[in-house]
Amino acid sequence: MLMGRAVKSDEALALGLLNYVVADEDLLERGLAIVAEICALSPLGVRMTKEVLAQNADAPSLEAAVALENRTQVLLGQTSDMVEGVAAFLEKRPARYRGQ
Repeated sequence: MLMGRAVKSDEALALGLLNYVVADEDLLERGLAIVAEICALSPLGVRMTKEVLAQNADAPSLEAAVALENRTQVLLGQTSDMVEGVAAFLEKRPARYRGQ
């Protein structure tokens, strides 16, 4: 944006501005795979991540952004989903999150 030029997808990927570059014919398949991956995560974790990102876009300071992240980590660390996630990891099985 500051340089006033377009950045091609391969350059944006190398710069870390993108996570993936997908050919047009693979777009739907890759999009559905990403959605499935997100849906397998804790619904509370996904929701809180989205909330923190949205709120920190306008954070008045780094300290405020870190405080919000810390609060969210503490809250999520006390959920049944966190207990399930740790148990699933230790038992080497997929987690069965309930959003609690």
